[in-house]
Amino acid sequence: MKSSDKQLLDYLFEGRFLKEKQVSEVKELIEQKANKNIREILVKGGFIDGELLAEQESIRFGLPYIDLTKTVVPKAFFEEFPYNLAKNHTAILFEKNDDIIKVALANIDDYEAREAIDFWATSKHYHVEYYLCSFLSWDLLIKNYDAFTKEFGEVVTEAQEDKKEELDDDVSTENIEEVIKSAPVAKIVAMIVKHAIESKASDIHIEPFQTVSRVRYRVDGVLHSVLNLPSSIHEAIVSRIKVLSSLKIDETRIPQDGRFKFTTNKIDFDIRVSVMPLAGQEKATLRILDTSGKALTLTDLGFNHEIIEEVDAALKQTFGMILVTGPTGSGKSTTLFSLLSKINKEGVNICTLEDPIEYYIPGVNQAQIRPEVKFTFASGLRSLLRQDPDVIMVGEIRDNETAEMAVHASLTGHLLFSTLHTNDSIGAVPRLIDMKVEPFLLASTINLIIAQRLARRICSKCREPFEFPEDVSAKIKTELSRVDGAKLKKMLPDLDLSGKIHGYKGSGCPECKETGYTGRIVLAESLPINEKLKVIIADNYKMSDVSEEIKRMNMISLLQDGLIKVLQGQTTLEEVFRVSKEVEEQE
Repeated sequence: MKSSDKQLLDYLFEGRFLKEKQVSEVKELIEQKANKNIREILVKGGFIDGELLAEQESIRFGLPYIDLTKTVVPKAFFEEFPYNLAKNHTAILFEKNDDIIKVALANIDDYEAREAIDFWATSKHYHVEYYLCSFLSWDLLIKNYDAFTKEFGEVVTEAQEDKKEELDDDVSTENIEEVIKSAPVAKIVAMIVKHAIESKASDIHIEPFQTVSRVRYRVDGVLHSVLNLPSSIHEAIVSRIKVLSSLKIDETRIPQDGRFKFTTNKIDFDIRVSVMPLAGQEKATLRILDTSGKALTLTDLGFNHEIIEEVDAALKQTFGMILVTGPTGSGKSTTLFSLLSKINKEGVNICTLEDPIEYYIPGVNQAQIRPEVKFTFASGLRSLLRQDPDVIMVGEIRDNETAEMAVHASLTGHLLFSTLHTNDSIGAVPRLIDMKVEPFLLASTINLIIAQRLARRICSKCREPFEFPEDVSAKIKTELSRVDGAKLKKMLPDLDLSGKIHGYKGSGCPECKETGYTGRIVLAESLPINEKLKVIIADNYKMSDVSEEIKRMNMISLLQDGLIKVLQGQTTLEEVFRVSKEVEEQE
């Protein structure tokens, strides 16, 4: 082992960033993987967070730290900075001001790096300022550069030339649509969407900046920068997206929403588009929805057996409300889709009001609300009641009128599904009371409340067990000791709270693109409204009384469900804390 590697391990151990056992494990891995960078082993092995490691090394060596995941690196910098320097010396040019350039280093132990970079910079009359970055952020930028420059290079150049011709020819409003349908721009948009689908992204963000148009993908709930395009073609790209979505290309003052179909590898995708005017230019956000797949079951989504049983009981009711709560992007619509698919039979008339329609369900009457023509959730719900529905799904309860209509619909013999933005299941009732719904009406109508979050799922190809440190283990045990013993035993039959407990992590592999995660899993809690809770709700809903009843019911909280899934090897502790932060803060 190199002396520099030993010094780094000693530093991390003395700073209490690594345990003695972890240091031994890293040393073994260094011997096994002689050609691998120690920082890559530390981060991809899950021993320490990559950005934290870079921050600590910046303190250690007295160099400023830069988080490249939050930094837009223009494509021009990749073209100017020699590729061999970037690749061979784990470096990246990320900022340039006249004759001063800023270069980030991911391997401070590469003593030849500065010499090589300084030699190149001198020939260009640049003065270099050095920063430290994480190995993972550097690696991501290089991989994205490798993938996209080869694929996009020629077509981007062609698009820029077309843009110059457009300016030279002074294209009129009448034929601008033909310009943005031109092969280069159309191909760029198609390639961006296709690559996003292949990357299993849920959203695409195309954002205008002064010098670049940044493209980011949201994969498993986390945004990643994947491409920087020249700012000169940003307008043409957004206009192309508008044309595909049947939006007004000459309207840049107000937000617009639309959708278009995209087919790749014989699979159909529904692309939901939102265009937002910013200062100067417009930003486009695209949501990718797979319309070809069947509805996922609650088990597929990650709901535990306890919640599934409570959902099944609530679905047998002929009237009342089932509410799904959580922040934006927590999978509420997918859960509702699963519930509707579960009861979608020929003898049941299911009607929905959505904004927008995210999933098309055969056999279900789905309506898209249009506020611009006064077709709102409230007015639509009023009309739906005349359509002889058995089951009604309202995309979201947003205002007093919709809340009142939803309650009255469930009182008149309809089973109603909807969503709310609350932190937990308990918060749904006071939220509806704030919307001027009478407590005694809520007591009579709510059957079940589900609160959920989405956490990244550990990659099954590179999943590895590890032992939690004693302090972390103690906290997990304390929280799980509050769970009913019989329920806990059912979910974790081998768990011994008096002994050592193990978690799991993804070491990183090609399957998960070295992230350690593939896909997402639901963390959830469910609150069936029993007779005691109905009395509490009708009596102005005292939170202390609710908490006491929940304890008596032995409800598994969202945080506890997350910890159980950690010990089952489905997700990591870091993910649980990340997505349940709001819940923890509230408690």
